[in-house]
Amino acid sequence: MPEYTIVQCSQGHYFSTIWIPFVSLKAIRLGDRRVQKCPVCRRFRGVVQVPPEQLSPEELREARELKDSRLP
Repeated sequence: MPEYTIVQCSQGHYFSTIWIPFVSLKAIRLGDRRVQKCPVCRRFRGVVQVPPEQLSPEELREARELKDSRLP
């Protein structure tokens, strides 16, 4: 089973995605950022990884429940 990482899009939405270093089939890599489709606003946005300890319990729960596609 793939491991999901919590990310935040440039509009502030949190969600889970498969984040494998140097591999991306659904995103454009830009250093430590990626451009991919946000499942909340359904637009292509810049996304960055977010350490889980920076989120409130509610934000963490919602981000873990909301997953994008199963492609890395």
